[in-house]
Amino acid sequence: MNPTAPSRSPYWDIVKGLGIIAIVLGHSCYFAVGFVYLFHLALFFFVSGYLYSEKKYGDAPFAFFGNRFAGTWPRYVFYTSCFVLLHNFFVTQGLYSGQELYNHTKMLAQICTNISFTGSEPAQGALWFIPAWLAASGLFGAAVWFGRTFSRRIGKPELKVWLIGFACASIGAAGVFLNMRQVGIAYNLHASLVVVPVYFFAYLLRLHCPDFKKYTTWYGCVISAIALYFINAKMGIYILLDGMVIPGAWFYVISLIGIYFCLSLGTLMERFNAASRFLSFLGRYSFEIMAVHFAVFKLVDYFYAKLWLRSVPENLAGFPTGFSHELWPVYLIAGTLIPAFIGWISTRISRFLFSAAS
Repeated sequence: MNPTAPSRSPYWDIVKGLGIIAIVLGHSCYFAVGFVYLFHLALFFFVSGYLYSEKKYGDAPFAFFGNRFAGTWPRYVFYTSCFVLLHNFFVTQGLYSGQELYNHTKMLAQICTNISFTGSEPAQGALWFIPAWLAASGLFGAAVWFGRTFSRRIGKPELKVWLIGFACASIGAAGVFLNMRQVGIAYNLHASLVVVPVYFFAYLLRLHCPDFKKYTTWYGCVISAIALYFINAKMGIYILLDGMVIPGAWFYVISLIGIYFCLSLGTLMERFNAASRFLSFLGRYSFEIMAVHFAVFKLVDYFYAKLWLRSVPENLAGFPTGFSHELWPVYLIAGTLIPAFIGWISTRISRFLFSAAS
């Protein structure tokens, strides 16, 4: 049986909306950091795994990777180029600390550097996720191709899922080993390796439990939230620390609890029309929110210092936020709505241009 990708569902946009809110909270809300860091890394990988189309890409892993690359690379280059153009403004206004001013040559060099995902603008810090996600998606596509191809060649198609699981587990084990040894790889590939089994968990869920939503209950949501709180507050565990995924194989147990929490919360939010529409809107433009929210944070800091404080405090250059204790609600609202609105506008402009060209 080959699982096919489900049609675009508002439910998954709702889940992505919850995930991107968790990302923004983790970067701006001092008391929520530990809680959301337990699952926000894994959630987007899980959604990608669930929506993976084996029918379309099972025998074409490079086409799967190419599709993901084509959908993200142009937007990545566009937004990071905008951040380069804003660099001197952020430096002169005291929003960046320890950064040089760019001349035209340096600016062009930085824009070109972003073509290879190696730019270093502070405002694009959250976009480390993109090359890591691309690599993890490619590795999972390769694992599926391996399981399908090898099972056919040995004449035992019933072993396909087992072989896919073996490949994903092997990749994940390599990632856990590197992370436990604090060995980093370019483009954060050490994180990419770790999350490949998360794709497989989602693949299994769609394959064997397509009606999983009946198990995502309100009381399950509460229980999983309490478990996450205990894990962080009482045990002091963080999933992502200084670019490294910890704590070893426990990452999968903790991440699955967090994923279940988000799936259950998504099921609950789906019942409320206004909430579901809002979260779905954020989910559709999660890339833009991921890309732009650091820059929005610094603009909030700028206007707060200029219009309210009327001074330049030392923590203005704090990154990603300078006033987390005072302004976290503003960061959350502005950091989600402004980038989502940018994504909404750019989508409509693109549609208009394409329709005009055709």
